[in-house]
Amino acid sequence: MLQRHRLATLTAGALLLGAAGAMPAHAEGGRDSYINGWTLHKESSRWYDSNSDSAWTGVYFEGCSTDADFAYAGLHLYKDISWSPDVFKGSRTNRCGWVDWNDPDDAGQYYFALKSLANGEALWVNKVRIGW
Repeated sequence: MLQRHRLATLTAGALLLGAAGAMPAHAEGGRDSYINGWTLHKESSRWYDSNSDSAWTGVYFEGCSTDADFAYAGLHLYKDISWSPDVFKGSRTNRCGWVDWNDPDDAGQYYFALKSLANGEALWVNKVRIGW
């Protein structure tokens, strides 16, 4: 009985760790969406990061394609500033998986933009997960 209990506990723990490791933890917030035929300079919708924790901002792509042969999408993260130029927070190359930026360090509205695309002129992504 004790042997079965240990095995069940170890199995449950391994499954939990595997599921938790599949995607970075974003304590403050997140949402799912998709991308349908984006061309260069297209921007995501905005989200508010209150910076109440030290969670990194991340963007996950699943099911990526282009009108050619998808290799990667170059993304830029910005903080939206009303009536002024937006603040550039960095660039990442998404090869159809997770990309993370450090904690933005200040509260505000954020978005990402498509700045480059290898192979093709338009991007489709079946699942986009944004976490902050």
